[in-house]
Amino acid sequence: MNRCYLEKPGPADEKAVTDLIVKWRAFGGRMNPGLLRRFGGNYPEWLKSLADWENGVGIGEEAPQTLYLLRRGDGAVLGAVSVRHCLNDSNRTDGGHVGYGIGPEFRGQGYGNLILALALEKLSAMGIGRVLVTCDPDNAASRRIILRSGGVLENRLTDEDGNPVDRYWIDNA
Repeated sequence: MNRCYLEKPGPADEKAVTDLIVKWRAFGGRMNPGLLRRFGGNYPEWLKSLADWENGVGIGEEAPQTLYLLRRGDGAVLGAVSVRHCLNDSNRTDGGHVGYGIGPEFRGQGYGNLILALALEKLSAMGIGRVLVTCDPDNAASRRIILRSGGVLENRLTDEDGNPVDRYWIDNA
């Protein structure tokens, strides 16, 4: 596996981000993190909204978060992760500190483990030593990634739409 790293999206990433989203939508399923779903086609406007989310500007009761792209050494964008700076009431049930996803063509190659590990490093640098990660009970791949990262199942709750959500804690000290 080429060296991979997390990087905030910038103006030069419009094609890579658009391609990732198009492939994801064609594949189906829920696109994570949610900040990717907020891309409405105007890339400069979306980048501005990411800066607002990171700085907590105009997001109401939502938790500030930073979006990163998972990049391979050759520059390819493999997925994305949102790192939430804190938890709000909603994130305590569904979402947690981390929302991540790997592009469909890169799944099953270990990148899910890597993106979560890199996100945990970002959270550690922010001083967050206990990390909440959630997943749908039927998402076996995400559950395996969380467990490999030291996740311990606390409980299963129901989100605001009535869907079950498994909640895991990772000690990140």
